[in-house]
Amino acid sequence: MDAQSQSQSLALFEALQHLRLVTYFDVSATALYVFDYLLTLEQEVALIWGSEWTITKLLYLVTRYSPFLNAGVFLWQQLTPNMSAERCLLVYKMNGWMAAAGIVLAEVILTLRTWAVWNRHRFLTVCMPALFLAHCVVVFTVMGIFLNSVQFPILLLPDLKGCLLSAANPIYRWDFITSMIYEVVMLLLMIVKSYQQFREAREIGSSRLLNIILKDGVMYYVYLSVLNITNVIVISSLAPDLLGLLGLLERVIHAMLACRVITNIRAQARKQVIHGSKGTIGDLGTSVGTVAFAAHDSTGSQG
Repeated sequence: MDAQSQSQSLALFEALQHLRLVTYFDVSATALYVFDYLLTLEQEVALIWGSEWTITKLLYLVTRYSPFLNAGVFLWQQLTPNMSAERCLLVYKMNGWMAAAGIVLAEVILTLRTWAVWNRHRFLTVCMPALFLAHCVVVFTVMGIFLNSVQFPILLLPDLKGCLLSAANPIYRWDFITSMIYEVVMLLLMIVKSYQQFREAREIGSSRLLNIILKDGVMYYVYLSVLNITNVIVISSLAPDLLGLLGLLERVIHAMLACRVITNIRAQARKQVIHGSKGTIGDLGTSVGTVAFAAHDSTGSQG
């Protein structure tokens, strides 16, 4: 075997190892999401399934169940043998657009939560949609450029499972950079408002709901920022065929955290309905000041 053939064989072996690694991460992300689903299913049934149909419920259900479709397509791509380069490209693009749309949808929930915490402040009512729209434009534009750049080699390997990504534009990392910038802005808004609430809170109910703000608002954004930083490092430093190493994980983590925002708020609303207490929080998108309809929404059809 000459040096060129040996080099090609080593490159192919490395690519196959990378493909296996990506598959392991996709399977792990799917298992994590299934575990979280089973862990929170009882709470979902109690707080979501029997409630009235609202925008909050629709956002929750789409965000909650669309990752199963995304994960299914990911795993089908990674585990199906002898896929042609054309089919790999088609499935890869389908995955990319679904993942981008799912993450943006989850961020709608997190953004509305931040807006509600700020009591639907007039300035934020104008600025937050503009910022979110700019974020979406960047995410989908970058995704389009990235997906148009991906290439899959034609390999005559019997029973090869999955798609070997041979080339792609590293611009993909800007999706995670812009998401990180956006989420840091939301994090700062949550920290400022939480500090204000902490200084003003005197009632027990307010303190309990403040804990929800701190956990769901601040900590969740911290988790997402760390995940985005890790993704940027992976994309910037590893081989092109590892660009999607954390793609499905990012998708399911966004969904898990966004759905927990809704269920945690509704769980607290069910425990104690507070009327007109300054510093309390209602259901998704409701201004600070009442949780009455949140409790009704989550329990109304069960009474």
